Amino acid sequence: MIGEWFAAVPALLVAAALLIVPGYAAARAARLVGLLAWAVAAPASLTVTGLASVVAPLIGMPWSSVPVLIVAVLVIAIAAVVGFFFRAGRSASAVSVPWASVATIGGLVVGAVLLTAQLVYVVGAPSDFSQSFDNVFHLNATRFILDTQNASPLHVGQMTSPSGGVPFYPAGWHASVALVVQLVGCSIPVASNAVMIAGAALVWPAGVVLLSAALFGRRPVVLAAAGVLAAGVPAFPLLMIDYGVLYPFFLAVCALPAVLAVTLSALGLRAPENGASRGVVVLFLVGSLPGLALFHPGAFVGWLFAGTLALLFAVFAYLRTRPARRAAILVLSGSAVWLVVAFVAWRILRPPLEARGWPITETLGQAMGEVATLGLSGGAVPIVLAVLMWIGVIAAVRSRRLIEVYALVTLVVFAVLYIAASAFPWGNFRDLLTAAWYNNAPRLAALIPLIAIPLAAYGVAVVAAVLARLVQRTSMTPRAAVAALVAVAVVVVGASQLVAVRDAVVGASGGYRVTPDSALVSTDELALIDKLPELVPEDAVIAGNPWTGTGLAYALADRRVLMPHLLMDVSPDMQVVNDDLVDADDDPSVCPAVEATDVDYLLDFGTHEVHGATHSFPGFAGAAKSPSLRLVDSVGTARLYEVTACGR
Repeated sequence: MIGEWFAAVPALLVAAALLIVPGYAAARAARLVGLLAWAVAAPASLTVTGLASVVAPLIGMPWSSVPVLIVAVLVIAIAAVVGFFFRAGRSASAVSVPWASVATIGGLVVGAVLLTAQLVYVVGAPSDFSQSFDNVFHLNATRFILDTQNASPLHVGQMTSPSGGVPFYPAGWHASVALVVQLVGCSIPVASNAVMIAGAALVWPAGVVLLSAALFGRRPVVLAAAGVLAAGVPAFPLLMIDYGVLYPFFLAVCALPAVLAVTLSALGLRAPENGASRGVVVLFLVGSLPGLALFHPGAFVGWLFAGTLALLFAVFAYLRTRPARRAAILVLSGSAVWLVVAFVAWRILRPPLEARGWPITETLGQAMGEVATLGLSGGAVPIVLAVLMWIGVIAAVRSRRLIEVYALVTLVVFAVLYIAASAFPWGNFRDLLTAAWYNNAPRLAALIPLIAIPLAAYGVAVVAAVLARLVQRTSMTPRAAVAALVAVAVVVVGASQLVAVRDAVVGASGGYRVTPDSALVSTDELALIDKLPELVPEDAVIAGNPWTGTGLAYALADRRVLMPHLLMDVSPDMQVVNDDLVDADDDPSVCPAVEATDVDYLLDFGTHEVHGATHSFPGFAGAAKSPSLRLVDSVGTARLYEVTACGR
């Protein structure tokens, strides 16, 4: 297995480059440095990829790295111009606090190593994939992009709704995975895992550290602790690569803390990092939002809530300075306009009613207890991190600094949204609050660590300050004091990875293993899929019950399937094939449907369906006895049949 991961290194490097390099080049062109340049790189890169995916088909370009490079060059040029006109010198803190830089790098490295180790264990082999409902779509959508050479969010929905019933689908994740496949030549699962690991290890910790610095200052302890603790909450990123699986939302949320940190600086609640000018910060805020929306609107709406709260706090802070009446009216009017725009966006950016019918899953008391302990969505409690968070909460309450109060209020808002999705019995009110997240509690659980981790990092700083005072009162030598503090740090880091994180990692790993009784595709079924390129012509179409995993023949074997997802528009001809294919010799309505859909083969994976579902496909039942079909090959109970009826 180690050899397989070495072979996957090119995919990991390319995925990291796609997520970091375009945005980092733009940040450096705008004269940003240090943590700020590194943290905003990913949100800006998401925007580059997202915009390229929209623009490419409009100008007749196939999806590849070329449109990404073109958009990246334009973005870098804009950043350079803005950086030239809004130049600012480096702040005193940027040049006089070297320990802050050391702490930042140390925290990011440790966090990245921990997250990489977690995700590598979860995935197992780089070619393994999540055996989950949503992953059928995610893997096949990537193949659809490669086949059609079109990654536009206005196009990808046609895979499941050729008639245009899905006019927009946030396909930034799939566009990125497709680029890795093109550039490296690896399989879709390997590319998907590479993007997932790069996002978790590089994007998420950088944003968390930047947000922690914005909320609680650039103290070295806060910076180091934030990077490490970014790997300590099961609710994110582990939950999002287990439940669902929600890859697009996962990657967008990875970028969210950096965007929120830039928002705080743009609104004047915290001075920009490393002496960056306000104009450049505003540019990267505005430039990051399209990436969030195009990768997943749910993350954008999360920013909408937190960003609007930040605006209200900024307006309050401004009014406390007793500005001139005209200036105050202008600020209040602009804020009112934004509130209207935000409300409209909040109402528009939500899925259709039929897609957000998730029921409540627990009582109000249980949901509140999960928030208080960070044991979200029924997960184990990360005791160390929860205690540190509450220490940070108490310290923030006592300090009463405006920015720290903002952190507390934002945590409360995210907590209320989670509790509403989990337990509110008032259906209409619940839908009003959480429709943008499908009324689905796990998605909202992923937003709580956004603030909980910076608060926990603040709690580490409080504990460190107490320990430092205790050391000063003792006769310990400096060397012994340092050794004691290092020992405490090691214990905290180790404890953060025990129990809750361990359980989450082990639990998630089961969903990626290919076994004889896997949830979606078993070892026998995968072995037969691997043989399809030799057995099935490239222009053939394969029918099959997609709930049993047959649809993944498209992503894994590059052979077209009748139903590339479990939920999709089914045409009348497709319905006839699904209902009557085995009777093609006797039923005159079948052959026209077979001709219309180009179905040449049937993949039969039995009746075991993902998540224990049960769906009827009578057209595939009894295939072994049908005179309309011929057995081509089998592995265990997995069988491939060729349609011999209809003159084929």
